[in-house]
Amino acid sequence: MPFRNQIIIIISLFLVACSTEKSTIPSYIYVNKFKLSTNFISEGDTSIDVQDVWLYQNNEFKGSFGLPAYIPLIEKDKTNLTLRAGVKRSGQDDQRLQYPLFTDYDTTITLANLKSDTLFPIVSYLPNCKFPLIQDYDGNTEYFSIFQKKNGDSIIRISNDQAWKLNNNCVKIQLADSTYQLNYISKEFQNLPSNGIPIYLEVDYKCTSSFFMGLNVLYTDGTSRGYSVLTANSTNGLWQKIYLDLATEIGSEIAQRGFGTKFQLFFRIEKSGEPLKDNTNLHLDNIKLIHF
Repeated sequence: MPFRNQIIIIISLFLVACSTEKSTIPSYIYVNKFKLSTNFISEGDTSIDVQDVWLYQNNEFKGSFGLPAYIPLIEKDKTNLTLRAGVKRSGQDDQRLQYPLFTDYDTTITLANLKSDTLFPIVSYLPNCKFPLIQDYDGNTEYFSIFQKKNGDSIIRISNDQAWKLNNNCVKIQLADSTYQLNYISKEFQNLPSNGIPIYLEVDYKCTSSFFMGLNVLYTDGTSRGYSVLTANSTNGLWQKIYLDLATEIGSEIAQRGFGTKFQLFFRIEKSGEPLKDNTNLHLDNIKLIHF
């Protein structure tokens, strides 16, 4: 190959390498956690457990990232970012989704090589959300009661360091020594949505053993059916939050039996172990039933 052609090839490769290097120097955004803003009276407290951020840049999806996230971006100059809150559907690690009841967080920033921006996304519930149930134990409203209560079964309101948030009330449900099982059941709800419209039960909880979240379905012919939707495991003394997707269960019941169908929510705890544990208890707070 003539020497002149070799020089041309070398120069061309050098220019391509320089161009590639220049175009791939990233800038970064850092997202630690999301916060929730609410109207306390109509939407309840600000408890939130966002696990992932779903990122859009100029309306183009860039990916889903577990929080906290340090995210590289190649594009430069002024850019529009949309951050969407991602949760575990019904507490399942392998089922991540953009929570459909929250607003997006939108911002515009200027990106430059190696520049790092920290974002503090705040979301709220969408304005068309309905809240047929908010049970936070800080007021006088009681949506739940113990079904067929036995002597020694108890519901205790607490606001000490065992509560979800200090100086706020939560409830502790304790089984009597003679009780194997306790059902904590809500009032009746009807006119709930079907046809795949999102409907979620949000709950903050901690428990000393596994417990069940379920539905009691009351049909128009006077019959009923109760079944567990999810089994939650012991939290080892730590508060956790769940976003329980009820759209399929409620929608299929309405599709089969019609819109006169009523529903009750329940939490069931049972003693476990050999011998049976006498200290089985469940703490609950910020129980919300939400749909469009």
